[in-house]
Amino acid sequence: MSVVVERGLARCPRCVAVADYTFVESGPNTLCYEVQCGKCGEAYREVHTPVAPAFAATADALVVLPPPARPTALQLFERRVVAWLQSVRAKIASVRHGRGPSPVVQEGASSERV
Repeated sequence: MSVVVERGLARCPRCVAVADYTFVESGPNTLCYEVQCGKCGEAYREVHTPVAPAFAATADALVVLPPPARPTALQLFERRVVAWLQSVRAKIASVRHGRGPSPVVQEGASSERV
């Protein structure tokens, strides 16, 4: 027993004109794709059935992570700028709260200069 699942418009595989297509269930696990072209008369059909996967889980499928890459000059510069901005933020926050800059911030700022 065949049951039409879907109908619509597609391109003809032969002349690329607009053609009618249907998906038809023709069995318990079978799906047919049919294209009927009115221009060239092409009757194209594909039958799809479930298949077993063509791969197996083996030791070759293990993920091998590459060694970590060394940071680029731009990344190193970005880290220095972010650290400097954080120290400036900490100094501004301490001034806003009425305290002087903390000794930890001063030590970090003096050790960053190279």
